[in-house]
Amino acid sequence: MAIQVNNLTFQYDDKPVLKNITLTIERGSFTAIIGANGSGKSTLAKHFNALLLPTKGEVLIDGINTRKHDYAIRKKVGFVFQNFEDQIIYPIVAEDIAFGLENLALKHEVIKKTVHETMEKLHIQKLAHANVNTLSLGQKQLVALAGVLAMKPEYIIFDEPTTMLDVENKKNILSIMQALNEEDTVTIVMITNVLDDITYAKNIIVLQEGKVIFNDKKALLDKKTLKEMYLYG
Repeated sequence: MAIQVNNLTFQYDDKPVLKNITLTIERGSFTAIIGANGSGKSTLAKHFNALLLPTKGEVLIDGINTRKHDYAIRKKVGFVFQNFEDQIIYPIVAEDIAFGLENLALKHEVIKKTVHETMEKLHIQKLAHANVNTLSLGQKQLVALAGVLAMKPEYIIFDEPTTMLDVENKKNILSIMQALNEEDTVTIVMITNVLDDITYAKNIIVLQEGKVIFNDKKALLDKKTLKEMYLYG
């Protein structure tokens, strides 16, 4: 059971963005996809929950083809966007977290219990009745993540999760990702171009101009070379 990418090519109009990518991300892993801006990282990630579909090739989630079953895919694969504020729909925190569950037509008691448990997991239960417009960026990101977690996905994609955060909130979101992976066995895929973000990742995929140039254990990654190549901070 895994994310399987087979000979994936994707292009916008006539411009190729991803070029014949084949890779596997095992269930239960913590994988970071890194590369310079414009290398295709976010485009690849959006294929994992059928936000984008291949121009050629295929993407399978636990054997399910993203072309044929996008609804089933999105139940399995949650996505926390770089612009996480855009994921927040309702002004009150608890109502926003409940949004996806309500769309599943679950009973009120089930929704209430799930929302409470999710807020407790992320230590944001005190924000339940807060207006999201009064929250810090770090708090808003946790609300967006809570909305994803409430759906109980088996995979979560984090697109540039630390870009908008200060040092304290960066450490917090990275430690939450580690806990979700190690304690709850959620498969984590993180998109980043900051080497400091890959602390907890076990596997690294490096993209360059739409192609995979490294796909292996983090221990085998030559960080110094990558830092020089991509001018990471």
